[in-house]
Formats: sequence, structure tokens, C-alpha cells
Amino acid sequence: MCETGFLLILNIIKMKLRITCLQTDIVAQNPEANRRHIDELLCGIEETDLIVLPETFTTGFPADAEIFAEDENGDTFCWLREKSADCHCVMAGTFITKEGKMHYNTFVIMFPDGKCMKYHKHHTFKMGGEKDLDEGDALITFELKGWKIRPFVCYDLRFPVWNRNKYDGSSYEYDIAMFTANWPAQKSLVWNTLLTARAIENVAYVVGVNRVGVDHNDIPYIGESMILNAKGRPVVKAGDKEEIISAVLDKEDMESFRDYFTVSKDWDRFTFKNL
Repeated sequence: MCETGFLLILNIIKMKLRITCLQTDIVAQNPEANRRHIDELLCGIEETDLIVLPETFTTGFPADAEIFAEDENGDTFCWLREKSADCHCVMAGTFITKEGKMHYNTFVIMFPDGKCMKYHKHHTFKMGGEKDLDEGDALITFELKGWKIRPFVCYDLRFPVWNRNKYDGSSYEYDIAMFTANWPAQKSLVWNTLLTARAIENVAYVVGVNRVGVDHNDIPYIGESMILNAKGRPVVKAGDKEEIISAVLDKEDMESFRDYFTVSKDWDRFTFKNL
């Protein structure tokens, strides 16, 4: 094969990204049981690039930070490193972490080489039990196979300014917005509506991973995890039971739509003054 043909194949491969979402039930306040359950689920997953877990997947929501918060030597950090290496993919999900005297609901992005990135939830859900957690103050973006991915956590979904993509005339800040959540069944309409809106207004794929089951406060969760394309249309969507969903995202398809529908050129320009 000539060099040009080989590079073309590499570019086509880079345009594709497989994302797998684990919509799980969660045993309240039992990290070991939840990690063990996910171990079982991982055995049935085919080759993938990114596995996304629900919010507070080790404890359920909310969780007592004084009891469950971990530093980078904690059990869940070590478990994520092991699983990411074993599965040869990025593993991502949130749990309670600590940094000095600060406690966060943290979206941990773990790479197969053991390195990780952390996004601390910015909009803590104070009315729902997160009043004792600290708020993160920075967005992060990580790259995977040529895709730019930005993580958010649950309540962040309600704040479009925080989620807003940016376009500098040649490139976008992110290609995928990734939300992990414990979103109650009674707010199913809100979950579906806001995920769709975030995809449409930011011209980006959106991944939303929710839990199922009933928590220790007798609150039911409906699941409905989904991946939507930049037009706001579902690529794949889960039901209301424990389920694993997966989809291959096509960057060329997204970029063609962005080139055709150039709404990004008309976006309002703004900066955050309070950060």
C-alpha cells in the first residue's frame, strides 16, 4: 500500500469514535459493591474507545464527603486505572474526591496509561444534598482520536452559558459534550429536552449517561441515557432498565453539517466575569 493510501485509512479511522455508556443501578453508599457490579458488566463490552459511567457511580447521590471522598490513591482511582488499562480505553465517571480540605463531585477521566484529568462539578445541586461540596471553577477539554471532548456533571445541564461551545473562525472548542447524571424519573422531560437543546445550540454530539433504580431516599431514576448528533437527533437511546448502549460517532458527518449550517459564525461572544 502506498503512503497516501495508508494516511487516508488513518484519517478515516480517526474520524470514528466508539462511545459506550453504562446505565446502571447503584447500591447506596457501597463503593465496593458498585465497583464489583461494573466489573461484571465490563466483561460483556466489545472493543471501545470510551466508557462512560453514571454520576456518583460508587455511592449514589448524594454522598457524605467526609466518609466517601477519595484522593488519587483511593480505591476508586486505583480501580479506574486498572480497568482503563485492561479495557484499553478511556474510563470516565464521577465520584466524591478530596484535595486538601476541599471536597468535590468530580468527573474523573482515566487514560490507559494511568494518567487522568479531573473536572470538578461547577453547579453543585445544593437543594438536593450537595450544599457541603465545593464548586469547581474551571472547564476542561480532553482529546481522544482527534476529537475534543468536554465533560459536565448533571445539574450543569441546566446552565447553557456554562455549556456554551465557542468557535474562533476555524475550529470549535469541543466536538462532544459529555454529561453524567443521577437524574430523577419525574424530571424525564427536562432531561430529554435539555440534552437535545445542548446538542442543537452547540452544534456538537451530546452524550448523556443516567442511572436507573431507586435510591436510599426512595427517588426513582428512569435512565434514558442517550447519544445525540449535532442536529439533536438520537443516535442511540436506552430505556428505563439497566442497559449498556454504544455508538460509533462520525466526525466527518458532524463537520459536514457544521460547514453547511454555519450558525456558529453568528454566535454571541462573551466571557465569564465571575471566574
